[in-house]
Amino acid sequence: MKLQFRALTLMGVLSCSGFTTTSLAEVYDVTGEIITENITSTLQIGTIYITATGRETEETFSDTGSLVGNITGSDGMGTTLLSHVSRFPQGNSFVTENDRATLAYPYIRATVDGTLTGEPCSFHIEETINTISRGTRFFKNITSANITAKGWISDCPNDNENYFVITGTITKD
Repeated sequence: MKLQFRALTLMGVLSCSGFTTTSLAEVYDVTGEIITENITSTLQIGTIYITATGRETEETFSDTGSLVGNITGSDGMGTTLLSHVSRFPQGNSFVTENDRATLAYPYIRATVDGTLTGEPCSFHIEETINTISRGTRFFKNITSANITAKGWISDCPNDNENYFVITGTITKD
C-alpha cells in the first residue's frame, strides 16, 4: 500500500487529502489618544488610550497604558524617525519602530487674553506608524499596521504637553 499525500496552497487555503484549513487574518480598526510630556529633547513619556475592534469577529481591545517615545533619527528630508513602547495592564504591550513624523505647520499659541504670542512654540505633527515589531498578548502576531497620529507637540514655556489622536488599522494572524 502506498501512502499518497498532496497539498495545494492557493489564496490562503491549504487542502490535504480532503481536509481544508483556512488561515484568516483579522483586521482591527484602531482609535485613541496619546498625551505625553517632553522629558528631554528626544524622550517623551505619557499615556495612551486605545481601542481596537475586529472587523469580522468584533473582538475588542480597549485600555489605557503607558507610552514612551524616543526620537531615533531623521531621514534628512524633514522627517523625524521615532520608536514607541506601550505597556498596558494584564501584560499587553507593543513596540513600534521607524515611525515617521512630519511637521504639518507651526501653531502660534495664544495668551490667556487671546492675543497671539507671535512666536511659534507648538507644532502640528502628523505621524505614521507602519511597523509594530514586537507585541505581547493582544498585540502578539501583528502582521501589519497602518496608523496615523495627528496632533501637536509643545515647546512653549509652562506648557509641556503633547497631544495626538490616532486612527487606522492593524492586522493580526
